[in-house]
Amino acid sequence: MRVFLVATDLSERSDRAVRRALRLAQQNDATCHVLHVVDDALPRDLAETVRSGAEERLRRFVDAQPNGKGAKVAALIGDPIVTIAEAARARNADIVLFGLHRPRPFLDMLRETTVERLVRLSRRPALLVRDPADHDYGRILAPVSFSGACATALDAARKLAPKAEISAFHAIHLPFAGLTHEHPGGAMDHELTAEAEATRSTWCAAQGLSEELCAVTPVTGSLGAVTDRHIQDFKPDLIALGTHTRSRFSTHPLGGFAAALLRAPPTDLLLAHP
Repeated sequence: MRVFLVATDLSERSDRAVRRALRLAQQNDATCHVLHVVDDALPRDLAETVRSGAEERLRRFVDAQPNGKGAKVAALIGDPIVTIAEAARARNADIVLFGLHRPRPFLDMLRETTVERLVRLSRRPALLVRDPADHDYGRILAPVSFSGACATALDAARKLAPKAEISAFHAIHLPFAGLTHEHPGGAMDHELTAEAEATRSTWCAAQGLSEELCAVTPVTGSLGAVTDRHIQDFKPDLIALGTHTRSRFSTHPLGGFAAALLRAPPTDLLLAHP
């Protein structure tokens, strides 16, 4: 990865994302762009005053970081979401970083959050930073659905953390278990597991993944339950996830599971598109 773009609203939540972006850019010998966008809904003269002050403040903050040397700082005026997405394309960013979303409980039930829209529109791998950037990523958890997006997420995670341990799994859901009395280890479980293993082989070959990244373990259970168990046992400091590939008219364009993690991430979260 050669270009990192981190968007900040100058909040403490975003400060963590900036520090993580600077750390990763230094480790990858990459260029880091730090961007703040002033909403163009403000009167133009006021927006320009705010923009100038924000850029100066952001420059001071970046310069004060131990790995801030060489970072490029900019404050722009525009629609924040559209401007960040356009900036990612214009700078050919390999990855875009954000801080946590500010919870708005009522509105969040009715529409996409700001971070969801940013991830969807940027079309780049996106890293949502929750935790302090005082460590390298050591354990990465990767739920895999054998999609192109999941392959991209695994590849991006390995590039971000070349020394990290990756635990990848595929959740096998037993349909209508209450009615059919199916159970882990039963006939249907064996059949679905064999099907998942065959799909894994085809997927790995099609995506050109390394043997290490192809080591996806089928695990019986719902995606949410299996993920929760892995989080408790493996204790990841990064979760790598592919967005789904359903219709853009779905309730959650990124996928319901991805949207839920974005809204309440248990740790830093990496999302990738196909």
